[in-house]
Amino acid sequence: MSETVDAVRERAKDLLDRAPTWHEYRRLLDAEGLVDRLGADGMLEILDLWHCRAAVRLSDIELRIELGFWAEGGGYAEHLKGFQAIPPTYLVAQAQVRGWFVRVGGSGNAVVNPPGTRPLVIRLAPGS
Repeated sequence: MSETVDAVRERAKDLLDRAPTWHEYRRLLDAEGLVDRLGADGMLEILDLWHCRAAVRLSDIELRIELGFWAEGGGYAEHLKGFQAIPPTYLVAQAQVRGWFVRVGGSGNAVVNPPGTRPLVIRLAPGS
């Protein structure tokens, strides 16, 4: 009897803490035979969970630094973690969860005011 989709997703979630980077986690999922069983939609769900978890784990200072990087026009190509950087959308969502002032505009930008610092304007869909 084959595993259900829910069981495969749960197994993938159970492995989240075993790898420090997305690429290592992806390799672990592949080694466990879960990538094909999750399929494209399942992998997108797991990637979403990965980004959420990474944003939650940031300290307030780290979150301010990440938001500042994106506010200054930084992109994945310039980020120290490259394409493994946490996307701005997840950082803004985490700022909101922490109770920081967040206003998302219709133009694809968000204004985030971390405690004790100036407001930052974050482009939610950086081009680079």
